[in-house]
Amino acid sequence: MAIALPALESIAGTKSASAAPDGAEPKRLVCLSSALGINPEAFFPKTFGRNYELSPTLRSLADLREDFTVFSHMDHPNIFTKHGSMNSLLSGVDAKRAGPGENVSIDQVVASHVGYETRFPSLHISLGGGQGASWTASGIKVREESDPLDLFRKLFVNDSAAARKARQLELEERGSVLDLVRGQAKRVDGRLNAPDRAKLDEYLTAIREAEGRIQGMRRWQDVPKPEVDFNASANPHGSMDYPTLSPLMFDLLYLAIRSDSSRAFTAGFGMHNHVIELDGVTGGYHGLTHHGNLPDRLRQLRKIDAFYLEQTARFLTKLKNAPSGNGTLLDETTVFFGSGLGDASRHSNRDLPLLLAGGGFQHGAHLDCTQPNGRQTPLNNLFTTVLQNFGVEIDRFNNATGSFAL
Repeated sequence: MAIALPALESIAGTKSASAAPDGAEPKRLVCLSSALGINPEAFFPKTFGRNYELSPTLRSLADLREDFTVFSHMDHPNIFTKHGSMNSLLSGVDAKRAGPGENVSIDQVVASHVGYETRFPSLHISLGGGQGASWTASGIKVREESDPLDLFRKLFVNDSAAARKARQLELEERGSVLDLVRGQAKRVDGRLNAPDRAKLDEYLTAIREAEGRIQGMRRWQDVPKPEVDFNASANPHGSMDYPTLSPLMFDLLYLAIRSDSSRAFTAGFGMHNHVIELDGVTGGYHGLTHHGNLPDRLRQLRKIDAFYLEQTARFLTKLKNAPSGNGTLLDETTVFFGSGLGDASRHSNRDLPLLLAGGGFQHGAHLDCTQPNGRQTPLNNLFTTVLQNFGVEIDRFNNATGSFAL
């Protein structure tokens, strides 16, 4: 479970605000990703503007073309970590070189903004291996679920009375320990030099985060979980049965949004070299990304990529068909799809495959994001705009150079 973050100066320019103004429908953010990229030749349209022709990988989104934007020549300019880039997709910062608070991910800024207004400040799932892209303001990697049925139980299955009582005792014990630690910290604070005081401040920040988590869990401890119409009897063949697992994953995201169980989500498809159970796919996934331009390998890889986008299109369609407020759930939900790899066959982190849907933005185009200086636009500029649209008062997100007009 992710934690709600306190307001921290290390998130540049942020200020806390209410999760949703009175009378307004709440906003949500869903970040979808593929750890091993998307084959660029089949993903990027050949022309720009509103009248672009959909690429082969994007054809499943044809009925939604006015609801999403495709971006070319956008990436994280300081990331050169090959496969390790999946850890930095949602932050734009190399986690191995980041200090506490320097690599917070966009979903965790949203989680901090919403807090325990919902039962879960954020929810995370990845099929076939973790993404590791979600980081708290303390630099802690957020745990991801790997089984949709585990996520279902977490979201919608109530604990027994005995389990709730045990958790209540556990929360009380944790609170007592935190009180003790805080008291000890206050007693030594006046005897510390400047470097040790900085370390103590980081430690106290972690304590405040833990206190926020405990308070939030107490708030929802005795509130029954929502009842939903969901078939939990699915029996996938294994972890590579994506035709069964992927619809389950996206259906649970949809139900979590409908039930307002959370407003920040990450989900996607991880890195591995197993054979994904799709018709016509016989090679290991990682091996296919290093296709060497061999036609059969490319065909299989593009079939996998197309499947990812087909599942995304199905999810977006469900959101668009769900009335909410004066519009639809898609109007209130910003859905980001991307990867930290631009071309997995070369381990390139440049020109990332990216699209943004919903959220009330003006969509319908393929945008060339090359800047006047010839460089790609930083992805964090787009993330800054997404956060501002969400209601977070922020001038720039992490190492962004500004915002991005949509």
